[in-house]
Amino acid sequence: MTVFDERPFSALAQDGSILPEGWTEISLAEIIVYKIGGDWGEDAPAAELVPVLSLRGTEFRQWERDKGETAAQRWITESSRAKRVLRPGDLVIEISGGGPRQPVGRVLLIDEEAIRRARQPLICNNFCRLMRAHPAMNPAFIHLALRERYLRGDVRDFQTQTTNLRNLQFGKFLEGTLLRVPPLAEQKRIVVAAEELLEKSGTVSGRLRAARRVLRKVRQAILAGASEGKLTDDWRLGRPSGEAVAAVLALAFDERRKTREDVSQHTELAGRRQRRKPLPAALSDWAVPEALSLPVLPETWTFAALQDLVEVLQYGTSKPTNADLKEGVPVLRMSNIRDGEVDPSDLKLIDPATEDVPKFTLRRRDILFNRTNSPELVGKAAVFDLERPMIFASYLVRVTCDQQLVLPEYLCGWINSPWGRQWAHSVRSDCNHQSNINVSKLRMMPVPLPPLDEQREIVRRMKEAFASADTVEKAIDHALAEAERLPRSILERAMRGELVPTEAELARLDGREYEPATVLLDRIRADRAEPPTQERKPQLRSLPGLSTEGVLAAIRRTSWGGAERTADELIEAVAVRLKVPEPGPELQAVVGRHVEIALERRILARKGDRLVGATPKIGRYDSEFLLGVLGKVMREGAVYDRKQLSRMVASWLGYDQVTAAIRDRLDEIFQEAVRRGLLSFERERYRFIHSNSS
Repeated sequence: MTVFDERPFSALAQDGSILPEGWTEISLAEIIVYKIGGDWGEDAPAAELVPVLSLRGTEFRQWERDKGETAAQRWITESSRAKRVLRPGDLVIEISGGGPRQPVGRVLLIDEEAIRRARQPLICNNFCRLMRAHPAMNPAFIHLALRERYLRGDVRDFQTQTTNLRNLQFGKFLEGTLLRVPPLAEQKRIVVAAEELLEKSGTVSGRLRAARRVLRKVRQAILAGASEGKLTDDWRLGRPSGEAVAAVLALAFDERRKTREDVSQHTELAGRRQRRKPLPAALSDWAVPEALSLPVLPETWTFAALQDLVEVLQYGTSKPTNADLKEGVPVLRMSNIRDGEVDPSDLKLIDPATEDVPKFTLRRRDILFNRTNSPELVGKAAVFDLERPMIFASYLVRVTCDQQLVLPEYLCGWINSPWGRQWAHSVRSDCNHQSNINVSKLRMMPVPLPPLDEQREIVRRMKEAFASADTVEKAIDHALAEAERLPRSILERAMRGELVPTEAELARLDGREYEPATVLLDRIRADRAEPPTQERKPQLRSLPGLSTEGVLAAIRRTSWGGAERTADELIEAVAVRLKVPEPGPELQAVVGRHVEIALERRILARKGDRLVGATPKIGRYDSEFLLGVLGKVMREGAVYDRKQLSRMVASWLGYDQVTAAIRDRLDEIFQEAVRRGLLSFERERYRFIHSNSS
């Protein structure tokens, strides 16, 4: 090798790292030649609207499996569909949504399979953006590069957030995202190699998740066997049958009756009232939902109503916790009950001066029953076994066992068993996505009751089995955590040029020339060069074309999330929204006038010398205000269908689309207006009755 054979100096990336030979660095903005926001559309067909399937954030999670088959049916205009219909090679980026653990900015690659599966033209909704790359770039490589940036967390630099919503600053994201780009042939080889490794990684992760699901079934099988006597079949063999549980219950209730009589006599002599409702003095009836049948029990077991086996059933405190408290009494909530155990990792505090703390203080081995939760989680339970003093919230019920009859760990296992979960599903009451099981139903829950010594053996075996399952689960979780780090590692290696030989290396081996990425970049830039000034399509909106509704919609959008701004800052933000990068005095005056209109229409509110979004949600407008809006938007003698009227009211309030929530709220207002005689409704049309309006 001579000095003349030395390789050229390597290029440096902006972060100071060395780029592989033949690579370059380019901003995403330079390679995206077409971009447009999605369309929310309508949820029902109408004149001049065409059907489409709309991709939402929901479709991102299982994209590789479903390829958009769960996309929502929507209807949009033909012109909107023509601009937004997706085709193979398009990239769809989520620009609004996300959460604390999931930043916004996930990206999908539309491929032939997704288009083939779609029954109708495919678009994305307005929480996403369509990006189309220059044809000289491999879109699958861009997708991998963006996914690598997302997994590294770089997208957070371009993210803004409100309380529960993350938004991507799309323009800044395009300009600020730098991609390492190899020659085109190398891009294709990297895609093949990376996708093969990612598929293997996904297979490993899938198998580990399946193992976790099997482990969950094992735990349920342990609980089922414990409550049906199968877990202790061998333990009972060769042992004397002993006294039947039914006889033990009878003796216990005899003792209760005597105790009840003694307490009653003492309180009567002392002239006091009994402070606690006495325990049942006779065996209660238990109730089995029609959809369920009870398991067959060993001969020495029996069934008893839960209320016959416990001493206390008590609702928790309804006093709110205080997020600002640094010291106080911890309050366990429904979220602290996880997988049959009390999880103290996220505790809220309450000021002890605001509540009768001793009344709600938990004792070790109390059972906490979750009476209100989602339909899937209501009815879960856990045994409290912590040293730290704590109380419990109103969505939980304290169950204190009569430990001469039933062990708390055994009863909790029965409640969490497959039969117990089916029972909770059968007896719950549902309302507004929440389910409830009141104490009266819990009292009548049938409990399979073995002798006390067998209960002890059952609890011992359950603990041993669960300890073994926990060990296995920890090993699975560790392996899964490692497997879930693999995609980022694979993609980082891909973007460092370590997965396949570089095009420069292959060219030297073959004794041929190759096209470095800098040449590719020059060609893209040449193709994107602006046409002569006289041929350029105007980019700015003329002032005469700005409508009141359009400006108000821009004001509402820029004020969304409660950000406080001065009037000048708001005008500047609205100008950007209206695609007017250098607002002149005329536009400032127009927006300034519309700020006053927005204040009147409760789109904005004043906060000192600043402006803030007033009513982001339609539900915050009171009915009287919305009824008044009808008189402002409807002309006397004109008739409107439901959709037209909804659009008119929404537009007057600065909403640029009619969502399901807006439509439902306005339907209520229309019905109220008809009831009051402000509107007439005939042949699916509304007419405003001005003579009846104030």
